[in-house]
Amino acid sequence: MASKINGIQVQDQEISRMEEGINICTSQSNITSIGFCSSPSVVAVAQKLIAEAIGTYFIIFAGCGSVAVDKLYDESITFPGICVTWGLTVMVMIYSVGHVSGAHFNPAVTLTFTIFRRFSWKLAPLYIIAQITGSILASGTLALLLDVNSKSYFGTVPMTGR
Repeated sequence: MASKINGIQVQDQEISRMEEGINICTSQSNITSIGFCSSPSVVAVAQKLIAEAIGTYFIIFAGCGSVAVDKLYDESITFPGICVTWGLTVMVMIYSVGHVSGAHFNPAVTLTFTIFRRFSWKLAPLYIIAQITGSILASGTLALLLDVNSKSYFGTVPMTGR
């Protein structure tokens, strides 16, 4: 069976190959090959990187956001609430995008998998860049949404008066 795309007769087999990102060659001159940027391997890597960035974004946004909200609103969330927020967010992200990227979400995890040869050396720098990008975007979003004071969150401050 054939379909029309932009007024050109295209077979269903060619359509499925286009959807999968496989290069196509037809006898008609106005359909060109899809090319390298949409080959299955490039698309799969892009999906993995986007999944890592999104997963890292939401983990940092929810986890650090819970700490910031707790600090801004007089410890309304409390320490167990912060811990539950981090744990549930990690769990949700693993179930959401883990099947796409492997759910590393942390450069240390990616590096460890790479060192022990459970992950490709070629993809490791790309994953790390995606993870750092996701975390920077999440912290930037929190800085825009909440009135955070950088001195309040910088390092561990010893308690006074004891």
